[in-house]
Parts: sequence; C-alpha cells; structure tokens
Amino acid sequence: MSESTISEANAPQCAVCSENITDLPTSRVIATTNDDKVEYKHFCSASCESSYHT
Repeated sequence: MSESTISEANAPQCAVCSENITDLPTSRVIATTNDDKVEYKHFCSASCESSYHT
C-alpha cells in the first residue's frame, strides 16, 4: 500500500455523501462486478457504507 496522500483533485468521492476521500483512516472500498467489469465504491466512513447497503 502507498503511504502518500491523494490530492483533492484526484481523490475519489464517497458514494453516499460525496465527500472527497483524501486522507481518511476510516475510508472503505468495496468492489462489485457488473457485466464482467469491476466497479469500486468508496466510502468515507463505516456509517456511509452502512447507509449505502440499507
């Protein structure tokens, strides 16, 4: 894993609240497949990930 911080311009956004995820230790990523393509959903916290699944 890389230890460098992602710049604001290149940071992924939380799939729930749209916060830019730059250097959050609570961030999470889940991978899913759709039509044989991998899609990644980024979340800034466990709370946002939980909201996404409900």
